[in-house]
Amino acid sequence: MYEDTIKAKFLDACNQLFENRDEILENCRMMQDILTDCSEIDEKQKSILQEMEIVAELTRKYIMENSQTAQNQDEYNSHYNAFVERYEKLQTKSLALQKQKEERLAKRDLIGGFILELTQCKELLAEFDEKLWIAIIDKVTVFQDGRLTFEFKNGTKIEV
Repeated sequence: MYEDTIKAKFLDACNQLFENRDEILENCRMMQDILTDCSEIDEKQKSILQEMEIVAELTRKYIMENSQTAQNQDEYNSHYNAFVERYEKLQTKSLALQKQKEERLAKRDLIGGFILELTQCKELLAEFDEKLWIAIIDKVTVFQDGRLTFEFKNGTKIEV
């Protein structure tokens, strides 16, 4: 498989994609709204942060109580460690939610870039455009018989 062949097949795939540009743009915008909605994550994150504040305050009060009154230290350490463990579990959940949100926002940017590039291409391509390749192609599968499957960043697959 030579570079010129891949470039020519890329042009074919793009031009097939561009024939349905309006439908694809509408689907991309809808997909972007649905897949990158972070409102549920934000609500969960808010709830976890509130619970973390409560656990931290309970821990502070427990430490203060221990400093002011004599207590069984084994019992104190057991309760204190339970507070710490609970806080750390909440912190782990919070970090996981933050990572999930960052991934969704990255997808939004990726889809947004695809939409921008597709919007800017007003006519069928006559020559290879490396910038467009980088902006819209996710991966290409090459088969032994010379067929190529182009997978675009919006999930569309075109075989040429």
